[in-house]
Amino acid sequence: MLRLLAMSSEKKGRSRKLFLLKELVVRDLRSRYAGSGLGIVWTFVTPILWMLLYTAVFSGILRVQSPPGFAGFPEFLLAGLLPWMAVQEGISRSATCLTDNAAMVKKTVFPIETLVLSIVLASVVNQLIAFAVFGAYLAAIGHLSFPWILLAIPAVIVQTALTYGLGCLVATVATFVRDAVPVVGIVLTVVFYATPVVYPAEIVPERLRPFIEANPLTHLTAWYRDAFTLHRVPSAGSLLFTTLFAAAAVAAGSAAFRRARPHFADLI
Repeated sequence: MLRLLAMSSEKKGRSRKLFLLKELVVRDLRSRYAGSGLGIVWTFVTPILWMLLYTAVFSGILRVQSPPGFAGFPEFLLAGLLPWMAVQEGISRSATCLTDNAAMVKKTVFPIETLVLSIVLASVVNQLIAFAVFGAYLAAIGHLSFPWILLAIPAVIVQTALTYGLGCLVATVATFVRDAVPVVGIVLTVVFYATPVVYPAEIVPERLRPFIEANPLTHLTAWYRDAFTLHRVPSAGSLLFTTLFAAAAVAAGSAAFRRARPHFADLI
């Protein structure tokens, strides 16, 4: 009987956490567009503007050519740019999520790890909306294949886990060291250019290839391009490396977050 009561209580606890997480994600999405004339339209407009800018600079001026298999530079770019924007947003906003929600953090009964997770999930929701527009574009140029798009589902899951793990680490460090917040922005800029988003990995000099290959986002970007355009299964080594890196990030980030949690209320 006691065991059944404990299981029932645990189930109710999970339900409450899921409800809270959903409400936080909805709140985040609403607040993002509150007072904006275009509202959710910015979800479509922003990646298009970045696409036009990067296409003009890297394809038009620097003459970077998309690899074989792509109809043009925009198709090559968007498959990597849309996930990157979600990862970048999830990590950078995690750096200040505890200080921005000090009242919630100071409530001892509040599961504050949901603050990081809600930010990550909100960024993924925006990514999925943008993916829908990208899918329409692929259909228009004849590159859309629904069975292969299913390959992007595990990629989104791995990406979410990776972003959450790194977000927890960043949130923990930034709460103790406030100077970490601008550093995170600088590091993300470096990682962006160290990831083959705006250029093909094939043009990277041989001596720099090991650094590019050691970046899990390199493999994640290739994963999405395989799903959306190239219609091939990524190598087992690439999938394993990305998945293990994401799992390690979740383990390390969650452990650091739990250990530092008793001190958060005193530091914000």
